[in-house]
Amino acid sequence: NGNKKINIEMQNTYQEDWTERSLFYNCRMFTEGFKKGEPYWKLSPCIHVGILNFNMMKSPGYYHKVTLRDEKTNELYSRKFQFHMIELKKTKTAKGKARKHPLYRWARLIAATTWEEVAQESAGNRYMERIQEEMVKMSQDERDRYLYLREEMAASDRVSQLQSAENRGVRAGKLLNQISMIQKKVKKNKNLEQIADELEESATKIRPIYDQVKQHPDKTAEEIYNLINNE
Repeated sequence: NGNKKINIEMQNTYQEDWTERSLFYNCRMFTEGFKKGEPYWKLSPCIHVGILNFNMMKSPGYYHKVTLRDEKTNELYSRKFQFHMIELKKTKTAKGKARKHPLYRWARLIAATTWEEVAQESAGNRYMERIQEEMVKMSQDERDRYLYLREEMAASDRVSQLQSAENRGVRAGKLLNQISMIQKKVKKNKNLEQIADELEESATKIRPIYDQVKQHPDKTAEEIYNLINNE
């Protein structure tokens, strides 16, 4: 594989600090085995592959390749640090060329939730059919599945997930409060710039809330919150 180091991570539940986690493992893998006195060019390329059952990136595509590049010119800085992310939930909305890419079929196989879907996605592809056989074997014996768990990460994962849930709750509370305040100011016929100034926020940041409040004057703060999150 061209002397590359590849770390494949699969995550089923939302983890807010996924970015930091992937950086941590790629950094650790990058320096692992590097001996004193060796030239730096001997450091092997490190590729992190994250297969996620939740949405992490804002862009709609289900596959993302992240590399080190110059922000202004887009010039590649190094190929030795790469992150590949597959967001399984976004495969449902993939269109056109994205659906024709071989990776799409693999992503749909991994995302399958029934044996019928597994059989459908793997049919006609000998590699996928072998995967299907392994999946069946794993499901037949509960103990076999435990062999695939990484207990050394379990404790950290639990803490991260709890922290993620707590942080999302705090953010939701702040947003609901902000929506409520904007609703009150809109009822007083204040415009976007006035509201932004009074809340000490940028007009760009609160515009999505302001627009929804203007369009739906009779909706509650909770209903406006759901509209914003579903966009």
